[in-house]
Amino acid sequence: MAEPYTNEDRDAEAENVSRLWERVVPMFSLLEGRLDRVLTLRHNVGLGQLMALGVLAGEQSAPATVSGVARRLGLSVSAASRMLAHLERSGWTDKVAWPCDRRASRVAITEAGRAVWRSASETLEHELDHAFTALKFDERYAHVASRLCRADGEPPAL
Repeated sequence: MAEPYTNEDRDAEAENVSRLWERVVPMFSLLEGRLDRVLTLRHNVGLGQLMALGVLAGEQSAPATVSGVARRLGLSVSAASRMLAHLERSGWTDKVAWPCDRRASRVAITEAGRAVWRSASETLEHELDHAFTALKFDERYAHVASRLCRADGEPPAL
């Protein structure tokens, strides 16, 4: 018969999750800053903007709403709107009138935006692979990186 799950077990599990979180946050901040710098230098697009292009590139059948992009990126509608306006000024997105409601508009990725997405996402993937490989050998983050970098097809361990 299995032992019952006790409060001590829950406390130990919560402490493990807390320690993991304390390591993930600074690791994420360092990685996000590095990725943003590399993408900006090589492709003239920041990480957040690239993620917005990725959302739009994934919308195969129809343009996306600003609120839909905001929701997918975890941003406020205002922040997403400013980001999408910047992408439009760069020629990477277009506003598309919505025939059902002329007050509303949607956002679509342009061919230039799709080219930036393809090129920069390859850089992003390469930099992530490099970063996680390096993090595995940094004793401050090895535990976290090993949990995040599982064998192909396995979900990250929590």
